[in-house]
Amino acid sequence: MKWKVLPPSSFLRTVRENFFLKKQELSPVTLQVLRSIYPAVDWSRVDFYEGLPWFTPVVAPYVNAQALPQFYSFSRFSIYLRKFDESRAQCIADVVHEAFHVMQAMRFGKGYGFGFFRGWLLFYIAHFLREGYRHNRFEIPAYDQEFRFLQACVKHKIPGVVPKVDPHKMTGILGEKELVFHTFDYRYNGNVLLLGASFLICTVV
Repeated sequence: MKWKVLPPSSFLRTVRENFFLKKQELSPVTLQVLRSIYPAVDWSRVDFYEGLPWFTPVVAPYVNAQALPQFYSFSRFSIYLRKFDESRAQCIADVVHEAFHVMQAMRFGKGYGFGFFRGWLLFYIAHFLREGYRHNRFEIPAYDQEFRFLQACVKHKIPGVVPKVDPHKMTGILGEKELVFHTFDYRYNGNVLLLGASFLICTVV
């Protein structure tokens, strides 16, 4: 992984552009898909935004979508997409990927905690420090789920980008049982020091 260092002017512009993000209301079909494949998640605790958190382009410029606990909240999560366009199956697949992380988060204390101090994020960062992004223990199954969703789209003749998604065809995916996840099986077997470093990172952020 390569870190991208932005000049001060670019950093300040990025902060301004990403500090106040536009909240999105999911289409009924997309929300129905999420409720169907992640039935244990309380979706009333999740908000959706177009754009990324102000710090993401600095620390992770390769990211186009992200799921995070909400700042100053004990229970809520946010899913961010650089561009929201639910007329494209790939956009919905990105939401499905990030929603998998929310499902993972619910595995730890039902997702409760203050701000970034949630069990899921502490373990996620610990794995990130050891394994990087793409090989992260939490990212591998999320990508697998995204690919399964896109394969289901192909099965139901839903194109990934163009033309626009037919909502009626999308509802056909609700019957794909291999997409359904109730929980995330996990046990940490890494270095305790990495958890300490993860805690410090959450404190700084």
